[in-house]
Amino acid sequence: MAERFPRPVFLDTTVVSNFASTDGIGFLTTLLDSPVVVPAVREEIERGERAGHEYLGAAVDALGESLPVREVPSEADDSDIRDRLDAGEAESILGVLAHGGTVATDDLAARRVAESREIPVTGSVGLLVLGVERRHIDSETADSWLDRWRKHRGYYAPVESVAELLDDDQ
Repeated sequence: MAERFPRPVFLDTTVVSNFASTDGIGFLTTLLDSPVVVPAVREEIERGERAGHEYLGAAVDALGESLPVREVPSEADDSDIRDRLDAGEAESILGVLAHGGTVATDDLAARRVAESREIPVTGSVGLLVLGVERRHIDSETADSWLDRWRKHRGYYAPVESVAELLDDDQ
């Protein structure tokens, strides 16, 4: 099936963390043809697991295997991006600038930077919608994950239900 987003899809820490908290790392790695993370995201996920966020264990286990780590060339440095964003978001955007693809982020500042540079953007909710459209999960599961992110992770979503974003035939 054709990829909706240009490949690879650079996942930032929040997106990886959200899906890890609902046992959805396998979902991400089967849904997307080319999901990747950058070294800064790997470090943030590993640091989170060491800090006691046990749910990140599945993400740590996937790093390098089903969730490859894509290096960002040093010449891809853009101090404006690094000054405006946290390390994971900045490096994810720099990864797209260096390699092409899409950035998956829920961070508003990162989304604005990506859009200003005409980088394709999606986020956790967009990936849930894609999963329902491709029948990897049903809308009830997507909504339960979204609800869990809200209640346990303080996640903000612009919709109450993934169903609001689906075509009527989904």
